Amino acid sequence: RQGVKHDCAGVMELEKQGENNYKNKNKEKVELEDLLVFPLMKSSSFKKPIINSDFTKYVIVTQKKAREETNYIEALAPKTWKYLCDRKDVFDSRRSSIYKGAPAFSMFGVGDYSYAKYKVGISGFYKRPLFALLYNENKIEHPIMVDDTSYFLSFDNYSDAYTCMLLLNSSRVQKFLLSISFQDAKRPYTKKVLQRLDFNKCVHNIAFGELVATEKELKEALDKIKELEKEIVRLQTELKN
Repeated sequence: RQGVKHDCAGVMELEKQGENNYKNKNKEKVELEDLLVFPLMKSSSFKKPIINSDFTKYVIVTQKKAREETNYIEALAPKTWKYLCDRKDVFDSRRSSIYKGAPAFSMFGVGDYSYAKYKVGISGFYKRPLFALLYNENKIEHPIMVDDTSYFLSFDNYSDAYTCMLLLNSSRVQKFLLSISFQDAKRPYTKKVLQRLDFNKCVHNIAFGELVATEKELKEALDKIKELEKEIVRLQTELKN
């Protein structure tokens, strides 16, 4: 699946400023209920094999499925409804034909899969096909959403998602994806490329020992990233002082 598509980043994408307080991309500070606000993983942020906390971006998700009526928001989250209504002209000016005749504040790329607790996702843009396990460890009922330049599989339990992440990051799958992708393309990993993966073949041909080796390699890479993040924080603190 691809992630959510709204074509209205200035209104829909937010940064958290405190409890129920947000700032949108237009630099407006707003107070919203958190019922329809979800962590957002942009394609450019797929840099670690496990992403489950320290979110910096959020997105308002108005529907559970495409073409669903959105007037329910008025009773469920009145502040969010007013926020959206006050900016309705921005939504009405969206040029894509997919919004014609659709309910107010419609999105696409939404369905039951969007609300799965666990996702294994990949950025369409990076040269290396790193697959990340995504879940919200702080609020499991508020799963991580991804943008429409990302692709993902959805899962209801951690074990299956974790195993899938290891499988897709194994050296054999990685070599296969590198061999069938166009590395000079703006988006090397498209839905068409990813659909060439045969999970039955992966499961039957990749030994358990290969998954163990992949886990070790990813853990070492993650440890290095954590150390680098600590060093960046230390340097930022020094600069402030």
